[in-house]
Amino acid sequence: MALETDLNRIARLAAARHDEFEVLRYTVELLEDELSDAALDALVDALAAPILAAVDCTRCANCCRSLDVYLTPEDVARLADGLAIPTAEAAARYVDHEAAEAAGEWGKLRAKPCAFLRDMRCSIYPHRPESCRTYPALTPDFRWTLPDILEGAGGCPIIYHVLDALIQRLDSPL
Repeated sequence: MALETDLNRIARLAAARHDEFEVLRYTVELLEDELSDAALDALVDALAAPILAAVDCTRCANCCRSLDVYLTPEDVARLADGLAIPTAEAAARYVDHEAAEAAGEWGKLRAKPCAFLRDMRCSIYPHRPESCRTYPALTPDFRWTLPDILEGAGGCPIIYHVLDALIQRLDSPL
């Protein structure tokens, strides 16, 4: 499956389809009685599987360069283990509690792009934060997280193509 992965083109395509993506949001809300949350999540997972397999995130790493990474205390402990430093030192070096608190979170990585990004790869991959492990988090709860997912359409080829596939699928009979 050949998918568009050029970030400039993805950003332009997503911007051009903004209204269409908003219609998708309303459609998904309106279909709640016909398409349960579990069925919608299963559909999104099925549509996403070949897209996830086709997109090489190490050729993009836009999420690592542009997104805020929120952290839990467990993330910082895992990070400290991976760096072989005390947890308090990892927190002091890499965690911005004040910025995170403003967003209602416990902690946030200080640097953007991520301080652990090396040549489009995560240098702490086995020890990366949970939010990095699950990105892009399409499910569970696709219906209820769709507004946040839509915000990522112009910055992530996976999100863009999953939304495109879902629009095509919902345009055909369920």
